[in-house]
Amino acid sequence: MPRPDSSALRNDLLAAGISPQHVYRAVAEIDEHFEDLVDAHMEEGFSRHRAEQLAVRELGNLEHVSAAMREQAELKSWAWRHPRIALMVYPLACLAALPVVPVRAGYDNAGTIARWATCLVVSGLLTAILFLVLQLSIRPQI
Repeated sequence: MPRPDSSALRNDLLAAGISPQHVYRAVAEIDEHFEDLVDAHMEEGFSRHRAEQLAVRELGNLEHVSAAMREQAELKSWAWRHPRIALMVYPLACLAALPVVPVRAGYDNAGTIARWATCLVVSGLLTAILFLVLQLSIRPQI
C-alpha cells in the first residue's frame, strides 16, 4: 500500500477555501502521525512495508479529514468568507506594492547594481579618454 496522498488532501483543502496555514499544519500533522504509526509498528517487529500498510489502514481515508475541515467555517480564509471585500482589497494591495517591488529588488541586488554602475562609469571614462586621444591626435591641415 502506498503512503497516504497528502498532496491530494492539500490541493482539495486549498481549493475548498481553507486557509493555507491550517492546510499546511493539518498535512504536516497527518504526515507526522503516519510516521509515528509506522515507527510504532516497526518497533513491534513488523517490516517497513507491513508497518506502512498497517499505518495506512489505521489512519483511514483522508477524504473524511477533508470533509470535516471543509465543514468548519472558521478554518476558511478571510477572502473566502468575505469575497466582496477581497475583490476590493487585493487589487489595492497589488497597486500599493508596485512601487515597493523595484525598490526591494534594488535593495536585494545592491552588490550587483554597484558592480554594473562601476563598470558603466569606468567604460564611460575609458571611452571619453579614447575620444580625447583621438581628437588630440588629429592635426588640422592648414
